[in-house]
Amino acid sequence: MMINHAVFAASLAFITSHAFSADLKPLTLYGVEFTRSSTQLQIANETYKTIERAIYPRKLIVQTVSLKEFEGILADNKADIVITNSGIYRRHILNGWRDIVTLVTKMQPDPDHAIGSLILSRKGSGIRSLAELKGKTIALNTPTAFQGTLTIKKELLDKKYDPNNFFGRIGYLGTDAGKRLDAVKSGAYDSTFVGSCYLERLKQKEGRDLTREFDLVEPKTQTGSLCLTSTELYPNYTLLTSPNLNPGLIRSIAEALLKLPPNSQGEYWSFASDYRQVDNMYRAIKGGPYEHLNNWTVKRIWQEFKMLIVILFFTVFFAVWHIWRTGQMVTRATNEIIEFTEIQKKNIQKHESIKSALTVSGLSSVVAHELGQPLAASMFFASSLKKLLKRLEIKSVPMQEAVDGLLEQTQKANDIVKLVQNYSKTRGGLQGRTYVNHTINKVVTVFCKEHPDSRDFFILDLKTGDAEVEIPPIEFELVISNLIRNSYQACLHRETPLIKISTKQLVDKVEITVKDNSGSMTSEKFSRLDSPFPSDKVEGLGLGLTIVKSILLRRCSSIRFFRDGHDCLTCKITVPVIV
Repeated sequence: MMINHAVFAASLAFITSHAFSADLKPLTLYGVEFTRSSTQLQIANETYKTIERAIYPRKLIVQTVSLKEFEGILADNKADIVITNSGIYRRHILNGWRDIVTLVTKMQPDPDHAIGSLILSRKGSGIRSLAELKGKTIALNTPTAFQGTLTIKKELLDKKYDPNNFFGRIGYLGTDAGKRLDAVKSGAYDSTFVGSCYLERLKQKEGRDLTREFDLVEPKTQTGSLCLTSTELYPNYTLLTSPNLNPGLIRSIAEALLKLPPNSQGEYWSFASDYRQVDNMYRAIKGGPYEHLNNWTVKRIWQEFKMLIVILFFTVFFAVWHIWRTGQMVTRATNEIIEFTEIQKKNIQKHESIKSALTVSGLSSVVAHELGQPLAASMFFASSLKKLLKRLEIKSVPMQEAVDGLLEQTQKANDIVKLVQNYSKTRGGLQGRTYVNHTINKVVTVFCKEHPDSRDFFILDLKTGDAEVEIPPIEFELVISNLIRNSYQACLHRETPLIKISTKQLVDKVEITVKDNSGSMTSEKFSRLDSPFPSDKVEGLGLGLTIVKSILLRRCSSIRFFRDGHDCLTCKITVPVIV
């Protein structure tokens, strides 16, 4: 008996498939826009029937879900087959989903360049470019939607805008395009978008022309599509299969869909060969598979900024070395200055015994003669140090302030020497005028810088306005600085030292009062204030008040001292005012 093996095998396959068909689990196909009835293409039902034939005797269940649910299904591999846009596919490529076939239509003949977004603005709003949308409101679908939110963000980045701070307000109204269009027409938003070819298909199916209801924002026709868009184009709808699906079953589905001929709308399934545009978009916005670019690691920092890090390292090394070397030079120069200053100090101390025995005029001549050369040398070294700091480009603020202060004080000392020399040469000395209040403020400020602990000691009550006296500024500064120095030293032992300086305008004179709370003073000590050398300090020569009195006498001015019952000492100076 002869057996036909081909007939036997076919019969066995038929019996086996029917025997186990009851145990075969149905396959589930998920979609968002592709499967929605309002946006469904003609090829959708043809696709479902073709897949059912390819997986027979299994059943096919088609589910339409929200975008949020769809993302979760892809992330957890809960579906067998999905049809979605290329952006969602590339976002979940690491979960094992693979593209099998990509859609081609008459309006979108190039499967690699088909999907984009067309931005619409309220009719008559005058918004026709992306630049004019800055600060305006827009209605989008969802924060992570590829067609819509992400494609528009990429377009803004390409035009050098910050997509996160571009729109005045963004409303996420979901995937229903009709709802977003109504929100713009009602005035709730300035603009929205529709997917590529939505405008053309709506006009073709329903005769509704959106260009009469809205203004198009930067519309452009691109190679690969007959539809208007405002953004770049990306691959068309793609059918993806789960990594859990049987390879043989995947092959059957792919072969069946590729054999499906174009329908009356020119729709059929083919292959997309280039997803680089999608990957570049995600890389630019740092989303999807490139979301890790928002997180900086040591490895990534090294990879991205290797050359910059090397350059920075050597720059810092050189800067540290330069600062160390400069510090050494400055230290050496500072030590030389200190040594020189110490030498000068010793030279000055040699003449102290002579100074205490001479009259003010004779003593002043000696001091002026002896200090002329050291002060010139000091000014030279201070100026040299300042130039050295500038040449070495040292930015140390304390060091700069120290050098400036040294120069200022040396110059002041030099001016005093010149003043004494003028007194020796001429009868009247220097000529000049001084603003009373301005000079007092200046002297107190400088004194507080030299003695930081004295900043809370002073109370100024200056009421003479712009009163001017015929005393050279250097002489007037000497008068005030000597008086406040004496008060400062006298009241340092008090728990709350106080020095009050006040001015008062008389008829043709200015009265200046310096009052301190130095404590009670014996009659003997008080009487010595009028003597030539009134100091009772161990290191003092008594020249301070003598200089003050000498200056005021030459300028037809007077000085008086008073005691009161509150342990205070008051000094009043009366100076003729310039009318």
